[in-house]
Amino acid sequence: MATPRKSAQQLAAREKARTKAKELTERHERLIEMAAEFFEQQEQAELLRAEAKKKAEAILAKAEADAQSAVQSAAETVKAMLGAGEARSAVAARLGLSGAEVKRMIDLVTERPEPAEPDGVEGPEVTEPGDVEAA
Repeated sequence: MATPRKSAQQLAAREKARTKAKELTERHERLIEMAAEFFEQQEQAELLRAEAKKKAEAILAKAEADAQSAVQSAAETVKAMLGAGEARSAVAARLGLSGAEVKRMIDLVTERPEPAEPDGVEGPEVTEPGDVEAA
């Protein structure tokens, strides 16, 4: 039998190399697609976390505002108890507060800021009874 020619061997080797290269290229393309999918999923996870964090911060801010409102109402109740003639020590004992806590509650009610006038608008001028000049 005759030995195959050198050019036929080279042709077969090239064809085998092309087939192997094509398989490697296809595998490489699949891996690139999977990597792209991975990065998209990672970005989606970050977006979900950021959105959840924003919602949580809004919930906490509302809860804090509601809690401050409740504390303000509690302070007004303490002031009403004192206004009813009850001694500070008796109010403190009844509510389970220290004297300092009762004072802080009173301060909360008395330090309540007044609503500000809109810019450029001044409120009515108030005169004391002794400030009126004789006409």
